[in-house]
Amino acid sequence: MFTPPWPLVLVYLVAYTLSGLGIGALTGGLVALIARNRPPAVLKDGLLGSVGFLTGFFVAALMPWHRNTITYRLDGGTIVTSTMNSYQHPERVAIIVAILLPLMSELYRRRKPNATKPA
Repeated sequence: MFTPPWPLVLVYLVAYTLSGLGIGALTGGLVALIARNRPPAVLKDGLLGSVGFLTGFFVAALMPWHRNTITYRLDGGTIVTSTMNSYQHPERVAIIVAILLPLMSELYRRRKPNATKPA
């Protein structure tokens, strides 16, 4: 099995964290604008998106999934068979979780009474 070097893993981890931060901040800002929440908690939503992205990615990557086997031919007649025992696209799950956490947070903020809003 191929083991990637640690600097490359660190670069991808930072990229995934920043992606989640951006997705969360954008989602939270848009929902706060639509729901008319004041003041917008963009930093909190960004952190929620970042945590959601990383959590969704690792849970989806490590969770057992039904076996998926593919077989294909290479040039020269070599037959290659590959079997996966985990979900093959954890980025999709991570993006959905990174969107849902700030969305739910902003909707909860809209619902609960806020002391800073004028009566």
